[in-house]
Amino acid sequence: MGIGAISAACWMNLNHEEVRLTFDNRTESLLCYSPSPEDASAARCSQELRPLAQTAWRPGCGYGEHVDELPLTVILTVREGGRLIYQRTEECRIWQASDGKFVIEQRGDDFVVTDPLTGTTPSP
Repeated sequence: MGIGAISAACWMNLNHEEVRLTFDNRTESLLCYSPSPEDASAARCSQELRPLAQTAWRPGCGYGEHVDELPLTVILTVREGGRLIYQRTEECRIWQASDGKFVIEQRGDDFVVTDPLTGTTPSP
C-alpha cells in the first residue's frame, strides 16, 4: 500500500462533524458569535453578525469517534462592550437535529434570542 493510500485511509477515519447555524440579526447592533466563555470574555469574535442581516456559520464539533456527543457552545454578545445576550451548550447532535436558525431582536434595552431548540430565550 502506498503512502497516498495510507493517508487517504487515515483521513477517512477522522470523523469530522459540523453544525449549520444561521443568525438573523434583526437589531441595529453589531453582534458577535463566540464558541467559548473564554473567547467571549476576551472579546474574541469568531463571527461578526452584522446589523439587519443574516449570517451563516458552520462551527465544527471536533474529530474522532462519538464526535456527535461532544458539547458545542453558542455564545452571542454585543460587539461593542461585550454584553452577553445568549449562551447555551448542547451536544453537537442536538444542534444538528435542529434547523439551526437564531432570530435576534431588540425590545428597548433587552435583546431577545429565539433559538432553534426551545424558542424565545430572554436576555441573561
